[in-house]
Amino acid sequence: MNAPRPQTIPVFLLVKSAFQILWQQRDDALRLGFVPTLICFGGFLYGEDAMIAIVKQWQSGAIGPAPTGVSLTMFMMLLIIFVGMLLAIGNWLRFMLLGPMGAVGLGLAIRRPHIMFLVACVVLEFVGSIALSVMSMPLGALPGALALVGFLVAVILVTVALVRMLPFAVGQVIAQPMSLQEAWRSSRGNGIPLAIALVLVQVPIWIITSVLNRVLFAIGFADVAPLAMVFIVSAFATLIAILQATVLAAAFRQMVGIRA
Repeated sequence: MNAPRPQTIPVFLLVKSAFQILWQQRDDALRLGFVPTLICFGGFLYGEDAMIAIVKQWQSGAIGPAPTGVSLTMFMMLLIIFVGMLLAIGNWLRFMLLGPMGAVGLGLAIRRPHIMFLVACVVLEFVGSIALSVMSMPLGALPGALALVGFLVAVILVTVALVRMLPFAVGQVIAQPMSLQEAWRSSRGNGIPLAIALVLVQVPIWIITSVLNRVLFAIGFADVAPLAMVFIVSAFATLIAILQATVLAAAFRQMVGIRA
């Protein structure tokens, strides 16, 4: 007999609830988001020269890979930011699913569940990138427009597949491990709704960031305080991570549940 189909996640209610929870728990969000913001800030500072070099290369119209040193610096910058985001997401998931004692203080107590969560996310990211690369190879032979459409379809398919595996990563960080098969089964019917919710929850932050960026550049603040601009970007990145973790926590409760 087939297992009953899980209840579909209400996308817009999930997104609305994420912002409501963030506001209600804003003190804890500041507490658990402080260190990840500093990590991201450090990552952006580390890769600042490399980003400037790449932008200048684009503006000059030069086509080709970036120099080895620049590419390595960019990779390290992205890795630092990735770790900061995972720290924010992991601690917020523990806070939401296990209660306040799941992430005490500034969330610097890194234990085995945090490490397993990091490993799970890295593995899923690696597998997703390999799958996208393999799917993209035959698309290169198609005409321009068809190749672009095919690549977008491939991105969507890989993204939805990775989203369906996310319960596996969430289970690691709250010490409720499950197999990839169990994660896939528990998320049946909710891959697309959850992927949409994870994207939609970012949209208001993107809009606010864009407007604020334009205003700060217009009044000259960006020229006077460039480090403050980098810190603001880091803070918004952490905010997005916490919002997405809130969505994941709510979805995990519905799809899997918390073991006593």
